[in-house]
Amino acid sequence: MFKNCPQWKCQQKTLWATVLETKKLPGPTRGRDRTKIAELFADERCSQAILAFLAATDVGRTAGPPVAEEGEEGASETSEWEDREREEQLALLREEERLGGQE
Repeated sequence: MFKNCPQWKCQQKTLWATVLETKKLPGPTRGRDRTKIAELFADERCSQAILAFLAATDVGRTAGPPVAEEGEEGASETSEWEDREREEQLALLREEERLGGQE
């Protein structure tokens, strides 16, 4: 994903350009092809570049609809997905109560 995934070529290019720029600090400089991913994660100087890559690709984002940020239109304390889940649970409880009263 950090080197060879064709879906994220543009984000990879940005990541590695940032890493090379960051590594102009004291320490060994190695390019994308010669840097092991473990080395990339171990180098604290690369943390921001890694986080920016993950944000740009949405890697690790949970499945489900995006939640509006506070202050954005449609923002609320719960997401539409959570509201829908709650409504489904209430409907099931009502159905159980209805069936329980018929016995």
